[in-house]
Amino acid sequence: MKSIYIKMKDGSTRNFEHEGRAGGSYSKEIRYEMGFVVVTDEWGNETAIPTENIHEVRVENVRRGW
Repeated sequence: MKSIYIKMKDGSTRNFEHEGRAGGSYSKEIRYEMGFVVVTDEWGNETAIPTENIHEVRVENVRRGW
């Protein structure tokens, strides 16, 4: 399970926090493609952000509480 934080060059932050989804171990995913960082949510929706606008990407593992 992951939460993804993208700090933009303009100082803003795009947060993609783990939400979870019933029926399995669904989580956010991140991939890097030709000039874009692509974030996929638990339902398969994608957000593509141009790397030219990004200062830093942080991916944190989220621990499940027992």
